[in-house]
Amino acid sequence: MSKKIYWKDIRHSFSKSKGRFLSIFSLMMIGALTLVGLKITAPNMQRTAQDYINETHLMDLSVIGSYGLSDDDKKELNSLKNTDVEYGYLTDVTIKNSSKAIRVFSKPDNISKFKVVSGKLPTSSTEIALASSLSSNYKIGDKITFTQKDEEQKALKKNTFTITGFVTSSEIWNNTNMGTSTAGSGALTGYAITAKKAFQSEFYTIARLRYTDLEGVDYYSKTYQSRLNTHQKALEKLLKDNGQVRYQSLKTQLTDSINKGDSEIASVKSQLSQTENTLKQQEDLLKASGAPSDSQAMKSLEEAKSKFSAEKTKADEKIKTAEMNLSDAKENLATLTVPTYTVYTRSSLPGGEGYTTYDSSTTSISSVGNIFPIVLYLVAAMVTFTTMTRFVDEERNNAGILRALGYTNKNIITKFVIYGLIASLSGTILGILIGNFYISQRIGTIVTANTVIGSSHLYFYPSYTLLALLLALVSAVLPAYLVAKKELTEEPAQLLLAKPPVSGSKIFLEHLTFIWKRLSFTHKATARNIFRYKQRMLMTIFGVAGSVALLFAGLGIRSSLSGVVTSQFGDILHYDLIVSQKTTATTAQEKSLQKRLEKETVKKDFGIDFMSTQQSISGITEKQDVSVIITNREERLRQFITLRNRNNQKNLSLSDNGIIISEKLAKLYDAKVGSRIKINLDDKIYSVKVTGISEMYASHFIYMTADFYHKLTDKDYQTNAYLVSLKDTSSKNIRAVATTFLKEDSVAAVVQNTSLINQLKTVSHSLQSVMIILIILSILLGIVILYNLTNINVAERIRELSTIKVLGFHNKEVTMYIYRETIILSLIGILVGLSGGYVLHHFLLDMIGSNAIMFNPSVTWEVYLIPILAIILILSVLGWFVNHSLRKVDMLEALKSVE
Repeated sequence: MSKKIYWKDIRHSFSKSKGRFLSIFSLMMIGALTLVGLKITAPNMQRTAQDYINETHLMDLSVIGSYGLSDDDKKELNSLKNTDVEYGYLTDVTIKNSSKAIRVFSKPDNISKFKVVSGKLPTSSTEIALASSLSSNYKIGDKITFTQKDEEQKALKKNTFTITGFVTSSEIWNNTNMGTSTAGSGALTGYAITAKKAFQSEFYTIARLRYTDLEGVDYYSKTYQSRLNTHQKALEKLLKDNGQVRYQSLKTQLTDSINKGDSEIASVKSQLSQTENTLKQQEDLLKASGAPSDSQAMKSLEEAKSKFSAEKTKADEKIKTAEMNLSDAKENLATLTVPTYTVYTRSSLPGGEGYTTYDSSTTSISSVGNIFPIVLYLVAAMVTFTTMTRFVDEERNNAGILRALGYTNKNIITKFVIYGLIASLSGTILGILIGNFYISQRIGTIVTANTVIGSSHLYFYPSYTLLALLLALVSAVLPAYLVAKKELTEEPAQLLLAKPPVSGSKIFLEHLTFIWKRLSFTHKATARNIFRYKQRMLMTIFGVAGSVALLFAGLGIRSSLSGVVTSQFGDILHYDLIVSQKTTATTAQEKSLQKRLEKETVKKDFGIDFMSTQQSISGITEKQDVSVIITNREERLRQFITLRNRNNQKNLSLSDNGIIISEKLAKLYDAKVGSRIKINLDDKIYSVKVTGISEMYASHFIYMTADFYHKLTDKDYQTNAYLVSLKDTSSKNIRAVATTFLKEDSVAAVVQNTSLINQLKTVSHSLQSVMIILIILSILLGIVILYNLTNINVAERIRELSTIKVLGFHNKEVTMYIYRETIILSLIGILVGLSGGYVLHHFLLDMIGSNAIMFNPSVTWEVYLIPILAIILILSVLGWFVNHSLRKVDMLEALKSVE
């Protein structure tokens, strides 16, 4: 036995089957890069974000009080055990001579720190550092001037600051969609930090908390969410009565101040009156006594009167100041409401949309990574298994020769194992490298492009690498070993003989004589051959079906993502702004707002009772923000909001016996029409019936009639907000009009659809880009699969093809004799794949997105057409190559007996 001959034979098996080697190599590479690339992308992003959280000491929870945080509030928060608490200020201002809103924070010491990008942090009350997203408009050393909404009670001592540097926030992650604002146009443009002493507020605005038992726990883990939820509930319980206590305290202070002011004013008036009466009596006595005007007594009296007059003037100026203060105190008492204390998580904190978007993007990619590679790898593994099986069959004669020359079964099996090992491992290793260093990094860069987190770091995951290698061994090496071992049970003499062809059998179609007798010879042969080679038939059908299913799912998700904005803000919501009123607005302020609504820029408006609520839903960790819209005129509401069922597109009607809820909210509640759910209105829990589920893709909504609201809560309907539709719906004009509304004293907030549109576009763009990569991989998989199976089919039946060519068949007829089977099986595979793709698409849609966003499961016609055209194109190109290669085959040589 010569080792030289043995290794030469192994090298020869590689050189004479480059196509097969390339097929296995490609299949394993595509499978590995998809598996590794998708599986590590989400962990890489999450770990990168966790590093940022650790570096900046991002808060776990925060508390914002509508009237600030009193000393009693601080004392209560400081009593929390195993908790670090830090207090700070924040206020929304506008850049002077613009509508750009900036949120100014006080510089934190330990919690939710800012990361310096360039320059340095401010140290004095006249210095400021801006968000890095504003670095293109300003430079270090420039001065920036702000306009504060309430200059009489402004939060900042000064309006002009010197820029010392540029920073990124630990709380506001998105550089383009930073959330809503109470200043400017109502949408936050940027943020800044300055020293605490730059603020002049009596009370701190925000308290940030970090819990000891959450340190070192990954933010995306179930452990973190569970513990955070426990802490949030405990904190909300702790602060539950603070609003009422603070209200009573403020009410008492104002009442005492008013009483004291009344008393002081009355006392001053009484003293002035007594002094004036005394002087009058003295004057009357002197005149009655006949004292001359130039007498000393009269002169003293005149001096006293002159002094009293001067004192009275001063006192009058002080009756006026005191009365103004008294009037203000009375007005404050009249408009005093119970303070609210809101506990925020990282995602619900104002400006936390970026955190939510980042988290939902990583979750979506993780969901895709759990499904997409499995389907792709399963298809690739099946075809690789078939390829290696065919390779062993082709090497049957060589195996017989080696056995005859004295080589052992182990030597021969090792040859096949080496081939499978090199072909699969080389492709897998390259796929692992591409998945780690390109696919993962590319997807991560796409998703984090507009965030402060930056490009995701690269981490090594041995488990996914080992899994890819194990799958390669199972797909290519194991079948080579098992099939070779089975073949080598035969004697060398039998191995040297050609393997008997698969025997044919009568098929079901032959029993349908009215069809069978009308078929030509070649068509009958095709029908028989399809069922004659059952393994190849199944591989072709499932190979094509898998490729089509993956392609359909990728295209379908891309279509679903792209249609969300158009559907929600074109077909469903027909307003541009929600203008929310202050509960303390005076009659004059309300009239001013009405005049603003009647301006020519407004196309139409409609008053509603609007409530921003947070709902606790069983099985959902975080509370969900839900907008409640109450109307007393449903026909008018329909001009601004289309309430319809997504499946049948039928309009829904409000009922006095229940509510209509948006579709995603219904999914979270696991509710159907007729179900009862629990909702929180004004801190009271009500059980209500769901009378309809409306189409909606982003945010949660509850709709009800004024009568039902009154019946449910015993409260009367009251207009406190307006849905506003503008004549000019450009983003620029919407921002401009929103700015004018926010200048109204009666307006509490303005919500623009553009903010939500930007958030949706951010999520959609990142996921669409990921889908493009997966679509390309699906097409490549289809090419490799069809190429591989076609090659196997031709090689396996070359003697059969040679026979029919010798019998006089033309070249095209010879090609179609075998390729017609591939076409028919591929068409069946397309149909199976479209069905499978439809299911896979819906399954993936349920897994991606977030608690507040759902995607439209309906797809455009291109999603069905493109996979069909892709397979047809691949079949056409391969058909040309098959025809070309069959022309060059020496048919007589192929027909020679192996004996």
